[in-house]
Amino acid sequence: MGNVEVMRRGDVQLTSAGTGIRHSEMTHGKDPVHFLQIWSLPSTRGLPPKYYARHFTDESKRLGWAPVVGKAGDEGVSDAREGEGPTPVHTPLYLYATLLAPGKTVQHNLKMSKGYLHVVQTSGYNTEASKGNKIKVNGGLELSEGDGAFVTRTGDPGETVTVENIGEGEAELLLFDLE
Repeated sequence: MGNVEVMRRGDVQLTSAGTGIRHSEMTHGKDPVHFLQIWSLPSTRGLPPKYYARHFTDESKRLGWAPVVGKAGDEGVSDAREGEGPTPVHTPLYLYATLLAPGKTVQHNLKMSKGYLHVVQTSGYNTEASKGNKIKVNGGLELSEGDGAFVTRTGDPGETVTVENIGEGEAELLLFDLE
């Protein structure tokens, strides 16, 4: 497809392999790279290959849950290669990101049957036990950088997930709302 990109903080790159593509990655320079690579299976087989790029500022994530990925075809989800808003995906999932200040709380009403919450490891590459920022989920479970947990909806759609930053630094969080 001829795409060459240099990724920076806040960038989302989504590639839909579809009927097949060749893909490679390499670092730019000698410094180690620290990023998340997330895969999902499409709901439909044989889609044409597609490539999307989006950028989400830290400021937009400090306002609450910023919609980063959304179901293709949903309102507000553009199919443009470098469009605004959530990156389209052909999977029943939504992905939100936030930067949560110490002592602050953020909530999300689940659209789907479950969620997965991930505390991004912002302290850099670390092979030891999780440390750094800490959050509390629904007033109970505590998670540190690099940790994640599933949240299962027990009732109707719209059940609330509440996340509180109980650490000393700004916590970066991802919330997958999925089936």
